[in-house]
Amino acid sequence: MRASILTLAILTSGGAAADGWDLIGDIGFEETETDGEWRVVKTLPAGLEAALGEAFTITGYYVPIQAQAYVTNFLLVPDPADCPFCGSSGYGITLEVLASEPLPDMPEATEITVTGSLELVEDPHTYQAVRLTGARPVLGN
Repeated sequence: MRASILTLAILTSGGAAADGWDLIGDIGFEETETDGEWRVVKTLPAGLEAALGEAFTITGYYVPIQAQAYVTNFLLVPDPADCPFCGSSGYGITLEVLASEPLPDMPEATEITVTGSLELVEDPHTYQAVRLTGARPVLGN
C-alpha cells in the first residue's frame, strides 16, 4: 500500500510551489561572533513568518540523508543540481522534511510534493532556518 501511495505522490510537472522556494530562498543570514562564540542571525521574510505553524505545501526533489528501506527524514531541493551531497560547488536551498509516516525509499532526485507544518529552527549555530514537520505526500495534482 505504501508503494502505491508514493507512486501517486510522485509528480511529473514542476513549479507548483515556486513561491515556497522563493520564501525560503529569501531568508537572510548574518554571521556574528561575540566573545568567541560564532552565531548565525536569521531574518525571515514576512510571508514565511506568516506560514510558520500553518499547512505548507511544496514540490521539490528528493535527497536521501541515509540509505533506508523506509524514510521519515530527508531533504528537498528546488532543483536536482542543488543536491548538497553531490559534490557541486556551493550549497543551494534545502528543506529538511520529517514525514508523519515512513515512506518507501525512492530514487534520488525524484520530484515529490509534500505538505506539513513549517517549523522555525532556532539553533543559532546552523544556517538551517526552517523544516517541514508532520509531512505527508500530496496525492495527485
